[in-house]
Amino acid sequence: MGFDYLSSEQVQKIHEASLEILKKIGIGNRSKRMRDLLLDNGCKEKGDRILFTQDVIDKGLKTVPKSFQLYGRRDNYTLDIGAKKSYCQTVVGCPSVMDLETNRRRDCLVQDLADMTRLADALDYIHIVSPLFPRDVPQEIILTMETAILLKSTSKPLSICVESPAELKYIIELLAAVAGGRVALRQKPLATMPISTISPLEFGLHPADALIDIVEAGIPLGVEPAPQAGATAPISMAGLVAMHNAEMLAGAVAAQLVRPGAPLTLSSRAGFMDMRSGQGLWGMPEFGLAAAAMNQMGNFYQMPVAPGAFSGESKTADAQSAMEHMHNALAPALAGSDILGSAGSVDSVQAACYKMLVLDNEISSVIQKSIKSPLVDEDSLAVDAIAEIIEQKGDFLGHKHTRKYMRSGALWTPSLIARQTYEQWEAHGKALEEIAAERAKELLATHAVLPLADGLEKEFDAIIAAAKRELMPSDAE
Repeated sequence: MGFDYLSSEQVQKIHEASLEILKKIGIGNRSKRMRDLLLDNGCKEKGDRILFTQDVIDKGLKTVPKSFQLYGRRDNYTLDIGAKKSYCQTVVGCPSVMDLETNRRRDCLVQDLADMTRLADALDYIHIVSPLFPRDVPQEIILTMETAILLKSTSKPLSICVESPAELKYIIELLAAVAGGRVALRQKPLATMPISTISPLEFGLHPADALIDIVEAGIPLGVEPAPQAGATAPISMAGLVAMHNAEMLAGAVAAQLVRPGAPLTLSSRAGFMDMRSGQGLWGMPEFGLAAAAMNQMGNFYQMPVAPGAFSGESKTADAQSAMEHMHNALAPALAGSDILGSAGSVDSVQAACYKMLVLDNEISSVIQKSIKSPLVDEDSLAVDAIAEIIEQKGDFLGHKHTRKYMRSGALWTPSLIARQTYEQWEAHGKALEEIAAERAKELLATHAVLPLADGLEKEFDAIIAAAKRELMPSDAE
C-alpha cells in the first residue's frame, strides 16, 4: 500500500531545485575539516560559503548504500533499514516529561530516562530507542551517561543524536564494549548517530566535525536538519522541501566523500511556525505531509529515510494527540519510510510522555498492518470457498477458510482499543489514556530487561570516569 503526495514530475522539479540550491547557494560551514574535505573533492568556495558542483554531487550520491542492518543486544534482533518497514523510534532529546502519576510536566531525570527506555523495551511495536535529556546529570558528559543508561535498560537498537565530537569516542567505547570490539561494532552496529545541522543551509562547526567522526568510526549516520517553515525555511511546501532536501543531500554527499559506502539515513524534521503566535509546530497535517514529501525525495535517490512522525500539538496524551500522531506517522509510512521517529512525545516534541509511548505503540501496530500488502493468491481469493458456501446454502462463520485466515491474523488485534459490546464497556469502560497509564505502570513494574554481560558494568564505570577526567577536569578525583 502506498501514498504519493508528490507526482513524479513534482519530485523531479524539487530535485532540480535542490541541486540548484547546492550549486548556487551552497552551505555555510565553520569546520576546517569539512571545508578541506569538500574543496579537496572539487567543491568551490565563494565568500564564506561552499558551493557544490554537479560532479561532486554525482560522486557522493553514487555510493550511498540503499540499505543496511541495525542490531540490538538481543540475539537475532535485526532491523532491515532500507526495506521500508516503518520501524518505530522513541523521541530524542526531550528535557521534560509528563509525570505518570500526576500528569504534570516536570524536568526529565535520570530515572525517567531509565524508565522510559525500559518501557520501550517492553513494547513490541517500538523498535529503536533514543535518549531523553535528563537534567540531573553533568551536561558535559550527558551523552556518555545516556548511552550507558540506554544500553543497560534495553536490548533494542539505539539512535543517539550527537551534538559535537567531544563525547563521541566515549559513546563508541560503550557501544564497542557491548558489541565485542570496534570491528564487531562496525560489522553489527548497535546504533545510528544523527547530527542536526542548522537551517537554513548551515553546517556550523560541531555538527560538521561530528559528521566526519561518526562516518570514520563506521557508525550509521543520520542527517537530521530541522528547518521551521516561515522562520528558517520557506513557508511554501515546495520551497521547504527543496531546501530541506538540499541540506540533507549536502550531508549525504559529505559523508560519502569521507568514506564511500558509509551507511546513512535522510532524517527529515521539518516543522512550521504558527505565524499568528510565533510558536513552532510539529502538528498535523503539514508535518506529516512534509515528511511524506521528504520520504519521496529520499526514495527517489534510493536512500533510507527516517522522518519525525509521532508528533502533535497536544500537551498531553489525549484524543487530539492520538489523532495527530496517527496522521503524522501514517502519511510518511504510506509514502515509504524506514524509521518513524518521536514516539512518546507531546507538545511538538518538547516533552516525553509514558502514556503517549504506550499509545504510540498501538498506533505503530496499526501502521505495520496498514503498510503490509494483502496476500492475493488462489486460496485467499476464496472462489472455491464462496462457491461451496453458496451451493450448500451455508455461511462463512463456520467454514474452514474463515478459521484458517482468522488464525493467521486476517484482522488486526488491538492491545488497548476497546472492542467489546456497549454493555460490557459501560460496566468497566475507561478512557484510552487511562488504560495506557495502567499499562505503562504494569510494564514498569514487571518487565525485566536482558542483562548486560558480566563485567560490562565495571567497564562502563571506567569509560564514564575517563569522560569525566577529560571533559570535567575540575571535578576529576
